[in-house]
Amino acid sequence: MTLKFIDLYNAAASQEWSMYDNDTKSSEEFEKSLMIDINKAVIEILYSHPFSFRERTHVIFTVPSINTYEMPAGIITKNGGLYNVRINSNSLKLSENKILSSKKGLPVEFSIRGNKISFYPIPSEKSIVTIDYITLAIGENSEGDEIFSLKNDNDIILIPEYLEEIFKNAVISRAMLNSISAEGDENYSAYKKQSETFYKQLIKYSKGIEGSKKISI
Repeated sequence: MTLKFIDLYNAAASQEWSMYDNDTKSSEEFEKSLMIDINKAVIEILYSHPFSFRERTHVIFTVPSINTYEMPAGIITKNGGLYNVRINSNSLKLSENKILSSKKGLPVEFSIRGNKISFYPIPSEKSIVTIDYITLAIGENSEGDEIFSLKNDNDIILIPEYLEEIFKNAVISRAMLNSISAEGDENYSAYKKQSETFYKQLIKYSKGIEGSKKISI
């Protein structure tokens, strides 16, 4: 089973408070306000914790004399104080130099500017660089491309199958909170409790980063 945006949308639209059609067939029938609330909820949940299912490895094949490459869309992780950027299995250090050497050789350092990563010394031969990171992508479209917001009915969310039901309920209850304008609303406290409960379950059963104490958003 794959969690599609249309299934998440219809599940949210089925809530008792909802005035939306809960049997939409395509994204052309989606209500913009509900789309916004769902997307906000998905991002708030996924970006709040370094869930293990968001871990990815980006591979770069270096070209001689070229030292700058595209960064993966995410946050580079650390292991034992070192960033998980490796060339031929050897860890590279984050450069602290403002003026970097133009000499060539096997890279031992890297620097980041914007969405580019550069290696020093400048690669003199072909090598393999691997970068472990936490992806910022929340799903994929029908073409298999990473996406950072849900728009189309067949967009899927990058969630392991065994977590789909917990995640769906966490998103729905969070989306309800986003749609309620005042904390004094009679439905607010109920959805807040549901949101916190499902979020804690998602943390627990996703087997996230060991020792993390973050359980609230």
